[in-house]
Amino acid sequence: MPLSKQQISTLISLVVNSTPDSLSCDDCLVNVAEFAETELMGTSLCESMLKVKQHLNNCPCCNDEYQSLLEALRSLNN
Repeated sequence: MPLSKQQISTLISLVVNSTPDSLSCDDCLVNVAEFAETELMGTSLCESMLKVKQHLNNCPCCNDEYQSLLEALRSLNN
């Protein structure tokens, strides 16, 4: 089955935005809770959290996990 235009676009975006020091999904998800808490508190990000942010910007799967976590944390704070 051929890839859709959207799938091709997503793959190209992932390749273009990848860097040699990019995190894997597993490495990203290890730190995503700390990243979410940091964002909710409005504090600055250290270098490792910046890599998590970059991964979340480029990986729809991890970003979905992150968005779900943010929603859960926000509901706890209300």
